[in-house]
Amino acid sequence: MSRLRDAFRASQGADPMLRYGCIYRAKVTGQSSDLQRVSVRPFDESLPSMADIPLRHGVPGIKVQVAPGCTVQIGWDDRRPDRPFAALWSAEASALRVIISCPSIELGMENATEFVAKGTSQTAQLVAAFTTIATALTSLGQVPAALSLTATAAQLPMLLSTKVRVG
Repeated sequence: MSRLRDAFRASQGADPMLRYGCIYRAKVTGQSSDLQRVSVRPFDESLPSMADIPLRHGVPGIKVQVAPGCTVQIGWDDRRPDRPFAALWSAEASALRVIISCPSIELGMENATEFVAKGTSQTAQLVAAFTTIATALTSLGQVPAALSLTATAAQLPMLLSTKVRVG
């Protein structure tokens, strides 16, 4: 194994750009507030710490906030030292927050049909408002209208989240 390592190091002297065609493990030491860049310290001590390098998840529209100390892979576009990136989280990495920006999300089976409620607090506020209106209409003798409003309030979780489906 040491012969292989020695041969690799010797080849780096012949081609100083060789190291930029490799992928290295690094520890995340910080993350930008927009969640799109990280600072890392490579495990390979011959590489310097790097700050503010682009973070790639492999899926467009995703931002992930991770706890400092997670392991990520670092590499360079086109073997250019001025184009580093971080990608491929390790198995022990944990997300503190995930943001997915797209017009529609389906979880589970393809062509999901059931909808996920967006926010309990928003739903609870609207149900309370509909209940107040239904009570007022009932007291005015408008029972059919109150029943219709109560039925609408019961459907609020589906009405509020037409873009996130599970199946």
